[in-house]
Amino acid sequence: MTLIPTLRLSLEMTSVLAHIEQNGIKINKATLAEIREEYEQELFQLERRLNELAQYAMGDTPVNLDSPDDRSMLMYSCKVADKRTWAEIFNLGHEMRGATKKPKMRRRMSRAEFKGHVLRETDVVYKTVGSQCSNCNGKGRYNPLKKDGTVGKAVRICRTCSGKGVVYENTGEVAGFKMVPRDAFDVAAGGFKTDKETLEDMSLSLRGDAREFAQSYIRYSALRTYLRSFVEGMENNMDGNGFIHTEFMQCVTATGRLSSRNPNFQNMPRGSTFAIRRAVESRFEGGQILEGDYAQLEFRVAGYLANDDGILTDVEAGTDVHSYTASVIGCTRQEAKAHTFKPLYGGVSGTDDQQRYYRAFKEKYRGVTEWHKSLQKDAVTKKEITLPSGRQYAFPDARWTEWGTATNRTAICNYPVQGFATADLLPMALVKLHHDMENMQSVICNTVHDSIVIDVYPGEEEQCIQVMSKAMLCLPQETKRRYNKEYSMPVGIELKMGKNWLDLEAVFEV
Repeated sequence: MTLIPTLRLSLEMTSVLAHIEQNGIKINKATLAEIREEYEQELFQLERRLNELAQYAMGDTPVNLDSPDDRSMLMYSCKVADKRTWAEIFNLGHEMRGATKKPKMRRRMSRAEFKGHVLRETDVVYKTVGSQCSNCNGKGRYNPLKKDGTVGKAVRICRTCSGKGVVYENTGEVAGFKMVPRDAFDVAAGGFKTDKETLEDMSLSLRGDAREFAQSYIRYSALRTYLRSFVEGMENNMDGNGFIHTEFMQCVTATGRLSSRNPNFQNMPRGSTFAIRRAVESRFEGGQILEGDYAQLEFRVAGYLANDDGILTDVEAGTDVHSYTASVIGCTRQEAKAHTFKPLYGGVSGTDDQQRYYRAFKEKYRGVTEWHKSLQKDAVTKKEITLPSGRQYAFPDARWTEWGTATNRTAICNYPVQGFATADLLPMALVKLHHDMENMQSVICNTVHDSIVIDVYPGEEEQCIQVMSKAMLCLPQETKRRYNKEYSMPVGIELKMGKNWLDLEAVFEV
């Protein structure tokens, strides 16, 4: 297998990306200012509500929303007694694997053993009532008296309140939301995980204030990130004419997937829940924005690479895989989206209902299951994985674990799918589209993973739809021409058009 076809495509892609950078994206400054105000107002309301929920659950015990340890205490109603012992039990921290420093492998333990460690090594957190410290009169510090009875100049921290100025009295009522950790993979250095993925997984089984807090915190955290990364990123990188020329990079991610900076448009949020895309408009008077998306590209690529007949059957039949996920887990279709493709990348942890779906996925798509085993074997024995395009991924430190799986299993299962989909297939469509638009006034202004965005010149709407659909549907022919490989999986695309990048309406679908 040679890397020459991949290298040639990368070189062609470099030229295309240079043109896209030069074209830039037009930003409506007034709209961007409105979006900032919307985000800041919502952020303020969310922070206030989160603090209300935390206070109701914890009493007067202060909770810092930015502290993972405090969030763990709030969500799981306990705190670690000794962090050093905790780290030793669950093998937390990092170790050198070859020449690379990587997280330690978690110890394998039964559910009963895990629960036993949690009970022994954590203390239950109780609600408190706070009152002003009488020893320091709420100041947290005091000036000790000299032998002659006069006040000295030295300042000491009050031991009674530990410098807080408030003394908290235990009410005897268990505080927090009483979440139950599932296994050792939920363990963090100062307690248990409260990241976005964990809260999304756990929120499905939560009720009342606990569920509201988890969902609100996910939104709160995302809003802060988008304000900093996208709103401020746009404001700081906009030229005098309102254009942003983001910098694309082909050789940064391990998978080969594109990344960008100044700002990072590759992680731009989708959907109406985040209005940031509304600020992207056409540079042409009366122009429009056209976006083309591949339908379930990575799911279909996995089916192709694994030669899975089940995925091929579902794709040809137009099966709604998200609805199937929802039926197994017992949740809404929207909630199921976060879990549908998780086992595609080797995901196994989750609630009992989620794990039931992951097991069902392995049974339903046996080709993918066997392919995952084959990938892990290649990574351990050959120390590399090779794609049909010739692209290779090296795993020099891969070895078998006591679970019977390879170290870095998620990366081993994920890299081939993500790489072939967005580093090998999408560039072929993008290169062809760029070539077909040479004599048009419309321009390609962005690409995000499995989508392409065109700034459409007035009067070229139908032509843009035709050239984009033709380019995006060319994957079987281009795969054969460039790699001499048959791409047998049906290609699905959806094209949407509108006045801005958010408010789009479907104009073509197959």
